[in-house]
Amino acid sequence: MKKWMATLLVGCMTLSLLGCGGQKDGAEKTPETAANQERADEKDGEEAKTENAVVELVYWKSYNVDTYKEFIEKFNEEHDNIHVTAETFPDHQSTLQKIQVQASAGNAQMPNVIQLDTCMTATVDSVAPLVDLMPYLNASDTLKLDNFYETFQEEGYVGDKLAGLHVCANCDLLFYNKEIFRQAGLDPEKSPATWEEVIAFGKQIQEKCGEDIIPFAYTGITGDYYEQFSWEWQAMVQSAGGELFNEDYTKPMFNSPEGIEALEFLVGTVTDSKIASLSYPDKGFENGRLGMYMDGSWSINTYQDALGENLGVGLMPGKVESKVMVGGDQMMIVDSGDKAVNDAAFEFLAYMMSADVIIANSKDQGELACQKSIADTEEYQEYLGKSQAMQVAQSAMEHCAYRARTPWYDEWSQLVYAVCEPCLYGEISCADALADLEAQTNDIISKYN
Repeated sequence: MKKWMATLLVGCMTLSLLGCGGQKDGAEKTPETAANQERADEKDGEEAKTENAVVELVYWKSYNVDTYKEFIEKFNEEHDNIHVTAETFPDHQSTLQKIQVQASAGNAQMPNVIQLDTCMTATVDSVAPLVDLMPYLNASDTLKLDNFYETFQEEGYVGDKLAGLHVCANCDLLFYNKEIFRQAGLDPEKSPATWEEVIAFGKQIQEKCGEDIIPFAYTGITGDYYEQFSWEWQAMVQSAGGELFNEDYTKPMFNSPEGIEALEFLVGTVTDSKIASLSYPDKGFENGRLGMYMDGSWSINTYQDALGENLGVGLMPGKVESKVMVGGDQMMIVDSGDKAVNDAAFEFLAYMMSADVIIANSKDQGELACQKSIADTEEYQEYLGKSQAMQVAQSAMEHCAYRARTPWYDEWSQLVYAVCEPCLYGEISCADALADLEAQTNDIISKYN
């Protein structure tokens, strides 16, 4: 009897121990066991999430371009783990303002990738810190800084950080009407290379072609966007051998003989030689009413369609040498603080800067390739070969000048126009305007410093 009872007791203890070690669902759990199970479930969930998650990216750019839409859709189709939602804005200023508003809101949703005017990169970085792209480029098999023209290698930096990469470029050019040149007795294959030649050619057009033809104009007096006047004057200052600022942008240098000469040339075509007019007819160049026109390469397709074989294109005229302002867009990545998101953003950025996208956009929008490796491709060279205007524009990349790479550039550029425009109406001398501009520029620099 005792032996049987002992055997029964041992069996019960064994079953009890087995029950504690191999608890079934629904059985009572100790707190420690429950916590262990919860951690295991969380780990399994995270692994599943990592394997199946789609990184959602927001991409902001200025202007609605169908070419980009097509490639964004293609990117999304080819990437199961990344999805890009694009939002476009009417112009660069609208895009920048939205970024500044979102940044000031603190917890507002910021875009991951931004495509914006090159002169605004430093401003973006001041309100929404940008990712340093150099480590990504060092690890990339396809996108390398050395592939970019030297001009664009320098333009991407904000301080020591490579904050942006040129996805496309544009520049100033001198367009002219070959038929008007013929009527004026000028060589239709020769564009004026200097300020003096612009004035001489303009007077000859004035004399030979009558009052119906305006000899010369530039976008700074025909448009309503302040940057056009500012951009052209900045190029002229540097073409005369002058400087806009010292190396670290702490001191304005433009109130100089070269700066005054540049402004006097632009203003003087209206007030002195009178080869230009403030009464510019709508689409005057396209309609054959204008002999010479300083405008951007973004207008090439429009002017080719309008003038055909009568479209002439030359480099910007200069005092000492031709200088053109670097324009176009940079792509940048806003630092999300999440490496996986930033990595996905760079993957998208690299895709949008690939040869297929760049060449398609160039054909559609007249934009210039910033990467030598793309500019040298057979497809791009074949495209350039069909357009003398695009050939001249691409060659202008060797004559680039810079705008200030500072957070206050846009504010300063608006000031240039506001202070200097009255010179066109004889309200202030060019020398007094630049003295005023220098004083107000020092105030801007002090404010930001």
